[in-house]
Amino acid sequence: MARSWFLGALLLAASNSPAQSPLPDFGPPGPPYVPGPPLALVGGTVIDATGAAPHPDWTVLIEGQRISAVGPRQDVKLPAGARVIDVRGMSVMPGLIDSNEALQLNPLYPSSAAELPIRELRARWEANFQKMPERAYVYLMQGVTSQRQTSGPRLRLLPIKQQIDAGKIPGPRLFLGGALIMSQPFFEHYTAVNHTPPEALAWLHDEFAYFVVKTPKDLDALVGPEFTYWKLYLSDEKFDGKNDFTDAEIRAMIARAHGLGKKIDVHAQESNDGLRRLLKFDIDSLEHPFYPDFVIDDDIIKGFAAKGITAASLLRVMVTGAEHAMDPHAFDETRFIMSLSPEEYRLLMSYRDKMQYLVNHPTESGISIYDKGESESDEAGQDGPSLQSQMRDREVSRLNMRHFIENKVRLSMGTDAPAFMDFLQDDPNALEMASMVELGMSPMDAIIAATRHGAEMLGVADRLGTLEAGKLADVIVVAGDPVADIGVMKRVAVVIKDGVRYK
Repeated sequence: MARSWFLGALLLAASNSPAQSPLPDFGPPGPPYVPGPPLALVGGTVIDATGAAPHPDWTVLIEGQRISAVGPRQDVKLPAGARVIDVRGMSVMPGLIDSNEALQLNPLYPSSAAELPIRELRARWEANFQKMPERAYVYLMQGVTSQRQTSGPRLRLLPIKQQIDAGKIPGPRLFLGGALIMSQPFFEHYTAVNHTPPEALAWLHDEFAYFVVKTPKDLDALVGPEFTYWKLYLSDEKFDGKNDFTDAEIRAMIARAHGLGKKIDVHAQESNDGLRRLLKFDIDSLEHPFYPDFVIDDDIIKGFAAKGITAASLLRVMVTGAEHAMDPHAFDETRFIMSLSPEEYRLLMSYRDKMQYLVNHPTESGISIYDKGESESDEAGQDGPSLQSQMRDREVSRLNMRHFIENKVRLSMGTDAPAFMDFLQDDPNALEMASMVELGMSPMDAIIAATRHGAEMLGVADRLGTLEAGKLADVIVVAGDPVADIGVMKRVAVVIKDGVRYK
C-alpha cells in the first residue's frame, strides 16, 4: 500500500511539471513555522465553502502564505520545486474557524471558580494558563486554524497569540476580545451569589477574564488592534433599570466598537426576557443561545434571523455533561488515561463513579459531579441534578438549536471547549458539526457554518473562510467525504495554516 501511494504521488507530480518533477511531501516541518517551497494538494475533492458543489480531482496550489490556484488537476501547473501531497480519496476544505473556544479552561473544573479562596483560585488558574500552548496545539491538529477566543484574561493570552503569530509555537490564528465586559452592578451580584471570599475579589476583578466597566473610559484598554471584537457579558437577572448596563450604555459601547471597526458579541442572557431585550441593539453575534432550562420564544428566534445576527452554535457545551453521564465508562478509554496526569485522572474517576451512580438511580437528585470546595455555602455534593432531569435539559437545548436552524438564523460553529466536561479528547468540533446535521442542517451548510460564516462573523471573509485564489492558505484535508458522512470530520489528515504544513 505504501509503495503504491508513493508511486502514485510521483506520477501525479510528474504529469503536472515536465521541467522538474515535484517531490512528494512527507510530513510537516518543525519550528520555526514559516512557509517553505510551493505546496500542492493534488487529486482530492475540493469543498471550497463558497456554496458550490464539491469538485472532484482538483488541485489546491499554495505559494508562500496564500493560495495561488484552485482548479481541475489538469489545469493547475505546478512550479519547479513544488512539493506534492497526494489527497486522492480525501476532501480538501478551508481550515475550521471555531467561534468560541477557550485556551485557558480545564474540562475538569467549572470555568470561573469564583467561590474559591484566593490560594486555590490562583493555583488552579496558574495550572490552566501553563497548559494553553498544549491546548492550542490540539485545536490546530483537530483542524481549527482560526479561533475566536471569547474571553480573557488579555494579559495572559496576548503572549500566546504573539508566539503563534511569530511561528514559535503551533496553534490556531487567535482573534481576541480581551475580556468579558461586565457592569459593576452585575459583578457585585455575581460575586455575592458565588460567595466569593473578600480576598479573591481583586484577583477576579483585575487578573481574570472579567473586565468591569464603571465609566466609558475604562474601555480604553481594549481599543487596540489586537482586540478584534468586544464581548458583553450581561446578567441573567431581569433588567430592572439599575442591575446592569442601561440601554443607553449598551448603545454607546456598540457605537464606539463599531466606530473602531470592532464587532460586538454578546453572551446570551438565560431567559426569554433577556434575549428579547437584545433585539433592541445592533449586536453582531450571540453566544450560548441554546440554554437547557427554557424553550426560546419563536418571535425572538425570528427576530435574530431578521436582524442577520450570527449565533455561535455552542450546543456541545450545553449537552456534554448529560451525554457523558449517559455513558460514564467512555472515561475508561486510553485516550483519557494517556492525556491526563494521574492526579487529574483520579479526579475524573470520581466523576465517572458518581455518573454511574446516577445511571443506576436515574430519578435521584442530589449527587453533584463537582464538589465546589471549602467555601461553598451548601454542603458539597448535595445539589446535583438527576440523570432524568439532565436528559430533559439536553432535549431542550437540542430543541432550541433545531428551532434556530428551522428559522434560518445564521450559525457559526462554536464549542467552548474545553469548558467543564467538554473534553478535547472527544473532538468537540466534529461533534458540533454532527449535531448541526442531526438537527436539520445539510452537511454542506454545517461545513459553511464552520468555515465561511466564522470568517464573516470576524469580518475577515476577504482573507479566510473559503478556498479561493488569493486568500490565506488555511487548508485542511479530511480522510473521507464529510458531505456523505459528517462524522469523518474527526479524521483530519492534513492541516496547513498561513501556507505552513503542521500536520
